[in-house]
Amino acid sequence: MKYTDKGLLTTISLCILLASLGTSIVNIALPSLTAFFAASFQAIQWVVIAYLLTITAFVAIAGKLADQHGHEKTLLFGIVVFTLSSLASAYVSNIWLLIVMRAIQGVGAAILLTVSMAMVKRNIAKERTGTAMGILGTMSAIGTAIGPSAGGLLLSHFGWPSIFLLLTFLGITVFFLAKRFLTKEEPIYRSGQIHFADMLLLSFTVGTYALAMTISKESFNIYTLLLFLVSLLLGMLFFLVQKRRTHRLIDVSITKNKLLISSLLRNLIVSCLMMTTLIVGPFFLASGLGFSNDVVGGIMSIGPMISIFTGIPSGKIVDNIGTELTMNTSLIILLAGTLCLALLPGIFGWVGYVIGIILLTPGYQLFQAANNTSIMSTVGEKQTGAVSGILNLSRNIGLITGASLMGTLFMKATESAPEAASQSERMFFGLQITFLFVAFLLIPLILKSLVHKYKLNKK
Repeated sequence: MKYTDKGLLTTISLCILLASLGTSIVNIALPSLTAFFAASFQAIQWVVIAYLLTITAFVAIAGKLADQHGHEKTLLFGIVVFTLSSLASAYVSNIWLLIVMRAIQGVGAAILLTVSMAMVKRNIAKERTGTAMGILGTMSAIGTAIGPSAGGLLLSHFGWPSIFLLLTFLGITVFFLAKRFLTKEEPIYRSGQIHFADMLLLSFTVGTYALAMTISKESFNIYTLLLFLVSLLLGMLFFLVQKRRTHRLIDVSITKNKLLISSLLRNLIVSCLMMTTLIVGPFFLASGLGFSNDVVGGIMSIGPMISIFTGIPSGKIVDNIGTELTMNTSLIILLAGTLCLALLPGIFGWVGYVIGIILLTPGYQLFQAANNTSIMSTVGEKQTGAVSGILNLSRNIGLITGASLMGTLFMKATESAPEAASQSERMFFGLQITFLFVAFLLIPLILKSLVHKYKLNKK
């Protein structure tokens, strides 16, 4: 073995932590960034969307780059990109430069996420791989959990640039750990063409979709429709190109599986719901209820903290009672949590919001375990890599939808509240409309899942 287990796991665990913090610690700063740059809500949304967009596009080729140029060299490159873009983000002069830096940061995060997983599989003994993967999953959850609270404290005492300076410091630390514990390795292969044009096409497809959801300040208009149609046409072109490729960015042939398509759609909608809580939550708690940044961070950390302790039990529940029953249960819990987020904050304030999150988080963990198991059971062993890529794509599109479409819906709902409403009432009105809409999306998924279970029992 080329790496000591402890050195390797320490290094790549921190890589996963960095990529996770890149989302969670920045979300808490969105209200502060809005005020500092005097930016519109649409522009602020792109601070999140740009990061997710480049992860979505670049994660598909990061693994191939590592195979062709060596995992150690590729990982170091990803750390450098993430660190330098974090440092630059702390000193930008306008919101658009910050968005560009976040897009570059997303490239680094895609490499960290993809190559770290590959290095575990290649360098950790098979009997220890499950434990190593569990550690990486836990580090991702920890990054999501500590991001809001750490970000809230930094915002309260040092301002928003300190968030990016913390990411810079962590990036430098990880870089030196990587230089210490990771040794050079020969590339696996140098053949197999990487089509960067396909990556750009995927980026434009998802990017125009996100832009369509955020371009209008007042209401959906002709530009929204045109951009959506352009995104649809680019998506169709991407799938046609992939069908003709010998070396595909994504194996689109597996989308002929109807059960797989249903699972991917569920994954997209539920991911959209979870990102909605991360986008809407800080604005409701800070602007609506008037909490300080550190209090907002503490409340936003409750969900991720719960996820740390419910991930492994959720997998065991799937093993014991099966995917169908777990799936139906998880969707019902998610619906209950969504309705609580829509209705209870107006009655109980932040306590009502927390009740919704307490329901939503274990429901999400159960859903992830059941849906991922269901997806992997519908395909052959040779297609697991391709399915994993499609699964990540649907999840990321869901996250981008939550950051763009749901964020825009929240903003427009707050603006359309009755004129006599206070700031707090406007924020609650926006929260209510947004989560009621998400609940409306969940209901057909539940009905479809229950009908599917009924047909299986009838057979």
